[in-house]
Amino acid sequence: MTFQIIDGETFVNGIPMEVDTIPQEQIEESLSTLTIQINNKKNTLDRLLQQRDEVIVHAFDNGFSAIKLGKLLNLTRQRIYEVVKLAQTKKQEEE
Repeated sequence: MTFQIIDGETFVNGIPMEVDTIPQEQIEESLSTLTIQINNKKNTLDRLLQQRDEVIVHAFDNGFSAIKLGKLLNLTRQRIYEVVKLAQTKKQEEE
């Protein structure tokens, strides 16, 4: 999140903090800016989740238990097993 003060006006992520003060002619641009930022954050989150899943599989393959991984990541054992199973399925499909 980017916080700015320009000429006494406060902005968060390039959008005026006081939404009610956005001039009508800038509403469309503000919505567009927010949509771009949301999409960028979603893409970043997707990449992080993919990387986390890869590390889960690597850890599981190297002796970490589903219980330990679940506790480390605040995930259920069931979710850990789903991640590992999905990775195994993808690997088999590639072969």
